[in-house]
Amino acid sequence: MQELFEERIKKINPDILNQLDKKDEFSFRLNAHRGGENAVEMLKEEGFEPKKVDWAEDVYTLPIKDRKRVVKSKAYTQNRIYIQNLSSIFAAYSLDIDKDDWVLDLAAAPGGKSLIFSERAKKVSAVEPDRQRYFRMRRNFKEHKASNIQTYNKDGRFIYKSCPGWFDKVFLDAPCSSEAHMDGEVTWWNLRRVRRFSKLQKELVISAFESLKDGGQMIYATCTFSPEENEEVVDFLLKNYPNAKILPVNPPFDNYQKGITSWDGKEYDKRVQESVRILPKGAYSGFFMAKIAKS
Repeated sequence: MQELFEERIKKINPDILNQLDKKDEFSFRLNAHRGGENAVEMLKEEGFEPKKVDWAEDVYTLPIKDRKRVVKSKAYTQNRIYIQNLSSIFAAYSLDIDKDDWVLDLAAAPGGKSLIFSERAKKVSAVEPDRQRYFRMRRNFKEHKASNIQTYNKDGRFIYKSCPGWFDKVFLDAPCSSEAHMDGEVTWWNLRRVRRFSKLQKELVISAFESLKDGGQMIYATCTFSPEENEEVVDFLLKNYPNAKILPVNPPFDNYQKGITSWDGKEYDKRVQESVRILPKGAYSGFFMAKIAKS
């Protein structure tokens, strides 16, 4: 499986393999619900030297060697900061949220993106099917003082049946084969896993799109590289919903590539080129995202 995995990744971008196990930074964001604006000074007083990310006022990085020590800091234990991958933060920030919006986070645990939405929108509905992850997510929201998030322990594939066209914005960070989290020997990955997740993702993306209001906007995302779980899912949505439109994403960093339009003998809709595959680098983990409008 190791050889097959590496062969597939090289076809997408050979640089990915060189960066998978070279994470030298991690990122965090300030929690506005608990006065996060003081957190940077608190960290500096404890000897940390956070570096602000140039595309966001409230996002910072630290060397990976500080990761264990920072979770003992006052800023962290008081929930003034939230440690979250930079790619995930960027994807959540890419959803154009208005202050009166109702946002659906369709596969929400552990809840970091819902917390972002809660600072920007009127209310958020966070859905998580796994019971243990669901209760950890609820605790997370309470600890970070996010009072405008509703939580639901439900299967996201069927949300659209009870909430058709309800939401102004939808975010779906779909369950996936998690290829971006591999940093050594490939032991649990296989093509059957990829194909199983691809089927689930297609069901979820339909639910997400059907739950979205006309004129609304959603983001489909994964933390994996396989086109079967990324471009193929977006292609599936475009073919089944003529009112789905891909919106351009223009990351303010250089470690990304546009979506691919063919894979393993399959041709995808040319519009999937507007999607983005974030390449691992520094505090950025591998990530895929597509921004979609419903007309």
